[in-house]
Amino acid sequence: MVTLDCMKGMIAGYVASPQGQQAVRTFLTSPDGQKTIDTYLATPEGQQMARLILSQALDGLDLPPDMKGQIRTAIEVKRE
Repeated sequence: MVTLDCMKGMIAGYVASPQGQQAVRTFLTSPDGQKTIDTYLATPEGQQMARLILSQALDGLDLPPDMKGQIRTAIEVKRE
């Protein structure tokens, strides 16, 4: 278990580094990365994560409040 925890820490450290972030960006913008994202978003877990990320992203965007509300409403309607 200690080895697994150590490995997780090393991976987290790499992903947090500028080189790791660039590697993640490069993968996610590649055709394989896009396929991976599409496959994940087709799952219930992926849908839930997308809603969470979109909600957080909306808070950081410079959009009119009514537009943010419309997007949030559309997300909730789609879920039902």
